Order: sequence, then C-alpha cells, then structure tokens
Amino acid sequence: MKKRLLAFGCLSLLLQNAWAADLLEAWSSARKTDAVFSAARNGLLAGREKAAQGDALLLPKLSLAGNAGRANSEFDPEKPTSTSQSYNRNGNSYGYSLSLTQPVYRIEALAGADQLRKQTALAEIQYRQAESDLIQRVAKAYFDVVLAEEKIRQIAAQKEAVSQQLAQAKLSFEVGVATITDVDAAQASYDGLLSQEIAALNDREVKYQAFEQLTGLKPQTLAPVSDKLQPGMPEPATVDPWLKRADEGNFTLLSQRLNLEIARREVDKYKMETAPGLDLVASYGSKWESASLTKTAGVEKTATGQIMLQLSVPLYTGGNRSSQFREAIAKQDQQRDNVEAARRDTVLSTRKAFLGVQSGAAQIKALQQSLNSSKSLVDSTTLGKEVGVRTIVDVLNAQQQYYSTRYDLTSARCNYLLSRLQLAAAVGDLGEKDLEEVAGWLAK
Repeated sequence: MKKRLLAFGCLSLLLQNAWAADLLEAWSSARKTDAVFSAARNGLLAGREKAAQGDALLLPKLSLAGNAGRANSEFDPEKPTSTSQSYNRNGNSYGYSLSLTQPVYRIEALAGADQLRKQTALAEIQYRQAESDLIQRVAKAYFDVVLAEEKIRQIAAQKEAVSQQLAQAKLSFEVGVATITDVDAAQASYDGLLSQEIAALNDREVKYQAFEQLTGLKPQTLAPVSDKLQPGMPEPATVDPWLKRADEGNFTLLSQRLNLEIARREVDKYKMETAPGLDLVASYGSKWESASLTKTAGVEKTATGQIMLQLSVPLYTGGNRSSQFREAIAKQDQQRDNVEAARRDTVLSTRKAFLGVQSGAAQIKALQQSLNSSKSLVDSTTLGKEVGVRTIVDVLNAQQQYYSTRYDLTSARCNYLLSRLQLAAAVGDLGEKDLEEVAGWLAK
C-alpha cells in the first residue's frame, strides 16, 4: 500500500509539471469573451454619457428655423378709390429665425442635471461590480474543474488499490485461506467505484463546458492548489473592521445608495407643483417677399430682433405634475427599503466570507492531520490483515477514508481561496492583485 500511495504522489508531481493553463490566463481570457462582462463594459460607456446629458440641461439652446413658400395676397375694397384699388397678387415668400434660450432658474433642470451625473457614477460602480463578479466566477469555474479532475484521480487511484485487494482476495479464496465474503466485499467496493467514476466523468464534462463558455479556453490540466498552501487568518482578525469596510465600499450597497440619491432628485423635480421657470431668450428673424407680392417694384424685406427674460409658471397640468410627485415619493420610499435590504445582505455576506476564511484555515490544518492519520490507518490495517487480525473489509474502509480525506483536503483548500476572494469582494476591494495572490498558491 505504501508503494501505491507513493506512486499516486509521483503521478501528481508529474502532472504539476504539465499544467496547460493558469488562473490569471483564464481571467485575462474571460475579460475578452464573457458576454456578461462585455455587456457591463458597454453599460459603462453608455452611463458615462449621462453626465454630458446633465450638463446639457444647464447650457444654452440655439435653434435655427427657415421657411419658403408660395403666397397669395388679395384685396377687394367695398368702394374702390384712386388710392385703394382691388388686387390679387401671387409670389414667393421667404424667412428665417435664430433663437437662443439660456435657462436661468429651473428646478427641474438643476435636479435633472444632478440626477444624470449620479447615474454616471452609478455606471462606474456597476462596472466595478461586474469586474469583481467576473473574478469570482472565473475562480469558481476554475476550482470546479480542479476538484472534478481531483475526484477522477482519486477514484482512479482507489480503483487500483481495490483491484489489487480483489486479486489478493480471489487468490486467497482459491487456496483456502480466505472466505468468499472477502471476495464479495472487494468486488462490491470495486463496482461502487466504477459507478462513482461514471458520475465523476459526467460532472467533469459539465465543469469543462462551464469553464470554456466563460473563458474561451480548453480546461485541460489546470494547475491545482499546491500542497504547500499555508492558510492564514483574516487580517484584521475580528469581523467588525471588515463590516465597517463593507459598509463603506461594498459595490451593491453603494449602488443602492446612489439609486436612493437619484430617487431623491426625482422628488425634487416635482416638489413644487407651481415652481416658476426663468429663461433668458434672444432671437433674430428676417422675412422677405418677392416683388409680385409687394406694393412696390422691389423685394420687400423685414427684420426683427429681441432679447428678454421669460418667466413661465405651470398653473394647472391636468393633475399630471402632482401625480408624478406622488409617484416619485413612493419610489423614493421603495428605494430606501432597497438600501436597507442591501445593507443587511452585505453584513451577512461579509460575515459568511470572513468565517469562510477563518474556519477554512482551521479546517485545512485539521484535514492535513487527518490525512496523515488516515495514511497510518491504511498501513496498520493492511499489516493487521496480513497477520490475520484485520479483514479485507477493514482495509477497504481504511482506504476509502484515506481517499475521501484527501479529496476533502483539496476541496477545503479551494474553498479557502474562494472565501478570500469573496471577503475582498464584500468590502469592495477585490481586484487582479487578489487573483495574483491566489494564483501564487497554485502548483507550479
């Protein structure tokens, strides 16, 4: 059994020298291929335009209008005189006007401009949230493949060990030193492993597809977590500082708070039903008619220009403005509840990630000790069987415990590293540096 365990370790060492892809490569590729992140990137570009739209609400508006047409002028006095004769004239008429409007005081424009600037800030936060989510999704997909491959390696090694026990049991039964029960126990264990292997292969294929869909990479021979991983406790070592950081930096919570500010600006738009609007208006226009339309022989041209302050007061809008105000108030209250829900979720997710790192570190150390004990149990049980004080069932159970513990240790290491990323994400501080740190604990 010692030789078989040693062979399994040598196989793992050889595989570590042939890893085809690493975590950082997967992350870099996912940034280019993931549709969700691509949508977030385009959302950021769209969101940045909101600030420009907000500025435009407070800037002057300049417009130019022109017209050209055919006109008819008819005059038929009741009592024509020498100076007042009837006529019917047709001709062309042309004109243009240029107008400039500068908002001086408009509550809606002021609130709307601030609202749109906050929407740009919201787009920035949502993009950072998408980037943080992508890091976690890539890491999760990566470690899912690592665990699926580890499961298959464990089953293959266990099959080899059980097959040798089965062969020994059959030989011992043939020479009369073992019972058929030993053969049946070994055969049942082997058949059970065949069933597990089929399920594990199917699971690996699903994990392969998920990884490839996310990253665009073929997920063969991904580097597993190194056996040299030294898990550490969170720093700070208590949860309260992490909760404070999460309250200030969690992207989901920040997004909901910005949405609340946006909702408040919507209330400001309709707060004063009859709020006056004051604009500075300047205009210039010109009009001319062809000679056939005028009383004179030439073209008749007129021009006008004016500059003024224009005050408008919405006295009655059919109830629309007051309805919009009530709607804005209700949405503000709704968003206030969304903020509280996000705050509670942030507290919960931060505590969960903190405990995941804290308990994960302790669990890894416990499983490392358990693995050593399980290996010793396999050795002693195998020796006990050889001297007749243990049965083949005892050996098979000891082997099962050893391989199960080995897989649990690999799973605990993966979950520990994921919890570190989740804790950084909970406080809004997850970035490529954290992924590089995790990648540093993968087998080289």
